Amino acid sequence: MRLKILSIATVLILWYAAVLVGVLALPLPHEVAEKFIALFFNPEPVLGKNLIQHSISSLIRVISGSFIAFFLAIPLGILMGWRLSVDAYFSTMIEVFRPIPPLAWIPLAYIIFAGFSNSTQLAQIFIVFLGAFFPCLLSTREFARATDKNLIEMAKAFRASDASILKEVVIPSSIPGIISGVRIGLGIGWMTIVAAEMLATSGSGLGYFIMVMYEVGGRVEEIISGMAMIGLIGYLMNEVVILAEKKLLRWR
Repeated sequence: MRLKILSIATVLILWYAAVLVGVLALPLPHEVAEKFIALFFNPEPVLGKNLIQHSISSLIRVISGSFIAFFLAIPLGILMGWRLSVDAYFSTMIEVFRPIPPLAWIPLAYIIFAGFSNSTQLAQIFIVFLGAFFPCLLSTREFARATDKNLIEMAKAFRASDASILKEVVIPSSIPGIISGVRIGLGIGWMTIVAAEMLATSGSGLGYFIMVMYEVGGRVEEIISGMAMIGLIGYLMNEVVILAEKKLLRWR
């Protein structure tokens, strides 16, 4: 805890120093902090919504897209790691699409979902899905593939069925990879939603908030406040996953 506080203090000191000597033309940290607190309750900045409401809008999209991604990636990753035939079937397809950055999909996503009534939100959820899916899939696959072969052979010696081996051996061995993939996928999904919101008039979301604050005259304190909220929520999501990992993997 002391080192965490020290790291934050270091950033603030460097920020103060850079502004005071004229290296950065930014407001001072305490000025941004005052604006940050005010934006929690002030409904004026963007379309009558405060910073909390914009944050909730972004979170809903990230949770929706990530849930779909993990729902598909986890079982597929386990099967690909367990069965070489399944891996051979899907691997080429995955390796073709995986290098394409989620941000490159943004224009096409808005075109694909243009015919739906809530097209903007669906497109943004799709972008989050792409960002969260591949890290979770690959991490799960690698841990499933690394299942101790001695355990599998022992289970076969006791005449365990394939379903039992999958349930009792392969899936438990994959749990660390699943959690690691969820952690990375959530982080990437959180980054992609901000970019997707910046490129569309969604009317809500932290990315939209930051872009509007820039377009109405470069309101730097508001922009940095939005960035701070992004960092804070991202940090909290990461801590939640770490806490879940400690609970689920006490044996480690």
